[in-house]
Amino acid sequence: MNAALWIITLCGFVGALVPLVTGPFAQAADVARGRSLAQIYCSPCHFITTNQAGWFSAPSFVAIAKDPATTSASLEAIIETPHPKITPRAAPSPSDAADLAVYILSLKQK
Repeated sequence: MNAALWIITLCGFVGALVPLVTGPFAQAADVARGRSLAQIYCSPCHFITTNQAGWFSAPSFVAIAKDPATTSASLEAIIETPHPKITPRAAPSPSDAADLAVYILSLKQK
Protein backbone atom coordinates (compact mmCIF):
# COMPACT_ATOMS: atom_id res chain seq x y z
CA MET A 1 0.00 0.00 0.00
CA ASN A 2 1.49 3.34 -0.97
CA ALA A 3 1.82 6.15 1.61
CA ALA A 4 -0.99 8.34 0.24
CA LEU A 5 -3.52 5.51 0.25
CA TRP A 6 -2.42 4.47 3.75
CA ILE A 7 -2.95 8.04 5.06
CA ILE A 8 -6.39 8.27 3.46
CA THR A 9 -7.38 4.92 4.97
CA LEU A 10 -6.06 5.94 8.39
CA CYS A 11 -7.94 9.27 8.29
CA GLY A 12 -11.16 7.48 7.36
CA PHE A 13 -10.71 5.00 10.20
CA VAL A 14 -9.97 7.74 12.76
CA GLY A 15 -12.85 9.84 11.45
CA ALA A 16 -15.25 6.94 11.93
CA LEU A 17 -13.84 5.99 15.34
CA VAL A 18 -13.81 9.42 17.04
CA PRO A 19 -17.61 9.79 17.36
CA LEU A 20 -17.85 6.29 18.78
CA VAL A 21 -15.19 6.94 21.41
CA THR A 22 -16.25 10.45 22.45
CA GLY A 23 -20.01 9.79 22.26
CA PRO A 24 -21.97 12.16 24.52
CA PHE A 25 -18.78 13.82 25.75
CA ALA A 26 -18.23 15.46 22.37
CA GLN A 27 -20.79 18.16 23.06
CA ALA A 28 -20.20 20.86 25.65
CA ALA A 29 -22.98 21.68 28.08
CA ASP A 30 -25.24 24.50 26.87
CA VAL A 31 -26.08 27.35 29.29
CA ALA A 32 -28.99 28.68 27.20
CA ARG A 33 -30.53 25.23 26.90
CA GLY A 34 -30.05 24.75 30.64
CA ARG A 35 -31.97 27.95 31.33
CA SER A 36 -34.81 26.82 29.06
CA LEU A 37 -34.96 23.46 30.84
CA ALA A 38 -34.93 25.25 34.22
CA GLN A 39 -37.88 27.41 33.18
CA ILE A 40 -39.84 24.31 32.22
CA TYR A 41 -38.95 21.88 34.99
CA CYS A 42 -37.50 23.82 37.93
CA SER A 43 -39.25 27.19 38.12
CA PRO A 44 -42.42 25.86 39.75
CA CYS A 45 -40.37 25.41 42.95
CA HIS A 46 -37.06 27.28 42.52
CA PHE A 47 -36.33 30.87 41.59
CA ILE A 48 -34.04 30.28 38.65
CA THR A 49 -32.68 33.81 38.11
CA THR A 50 -32.83 35.64 41.46
CA ASN A 51 -31.66 34.90 44.98
CA GLN A 52 -35.04 34.29 46.65
CA ALA A 53 -36.40 31.13 48.24
CA GLY A 54 -38.95 29.40 46.05
CA TRP A 55 -42.02 27.34 46.82
CA PHE A 56 -41.60 24.67 49.49
CA SER A 57 -38.56 26.67 50.71
CA ALA A 58 -36.62 25.43 47.70
CA PRO A 59 -33.30 27.27 47.42
CA SER A 60 -32.80 29.66 44.53
CA PHE A 61 -30.42 28.65 41.79
CA VAL A 62 -28.20 31.63 42.73
CA ALA A 63 -27.94 30.33 46.31
CA ILE A 64 -27.18 26.84 45.04
CA ALA A 65 -24.49 28.18 42.69
CA LYS A 66 -22.82 30.21 45.46
CA ASP A 67 -22.66 27.25 47.86
CA PRO A 68 -18.96 26.26 48.03
CA ALA A 69 -19.91 22.57 48.01
CA THR A 70 -21.70 22.89 44.66
CA THR A 71 -19.91 21.26 41.74
CA SER A 72 -21.03 20.22 38.30
CA ALA A 73 -20.89 16.57 39.37
CA SER A 74 -22.94 17.17 42.53
CA LEU A 75 -25.57 19.13 40.59
CA GLU A 76 -25.84 16.49 37.88
CA ALA A 77 -26.30 13.76 40.50
CA ILE A 78 -29.07 15.74 42.24
CA ILE A 79 -30.76 16.68 38.97
CA GLU A 80 -30.78 13.06 37.76
CA THR A 81 -32.42 11.95 41.03
CA PRO A 82 -36.18 12.57 41.18
CA HIS A 83 -37.11 15.27 43.69
CA PRO A 84 -39.63 14.27 46.36
CA LYS A 85 -41.93 17.29 45.92
CA ILE A 86 -42.31 17.14 42.17
CA THR A 87 -44.84 15.08 40.32
CA PRO A 88 -43.06 11.86 39.41
CA ARG A 89 -41.54 12.02 35.96
CA ALA A 90 -38.67 10.46 34.12
CA ALA A 91 -35.28 11.58 35.34
CA PRO A 92 -33.57 14.05 33.00
CA SER A 93 -31.04 12.64 30.57
CA PRO A 94 -27.34 13.10 31.37
CA SER A 95 -27.12 15.84 28.72
CA ASP A 96 -30.14 17.66 30.24
CA ALA A 97 -28.53 17.38 33.68
CA ALA A 98 -25.24 18.75 32.32
CA ASP A 99 -27.03 21.70 30.67
CA LEU A 100 -28.96 22.48 33.87
CA ALA A 101 -25.77 22.21 35.94
CA VAL A 102 -23.80 24.55 33.71
CA TYR A 103 -26.67 27.06 33.79
CA ILE A 104 -26.86 26.95 37.58
CA LEU A 105 -23.09 27.35 37.91
CA SER A 106 -23.23 30.33 35.52
CA LEU A 107 -25.25 32.16 38.19
CA LYS A 108 -22.34 32.06 40.64
CA GLN A 109 -21.20 35.51 39.49
CA LYS A 110 -24.55 37.15 40.26
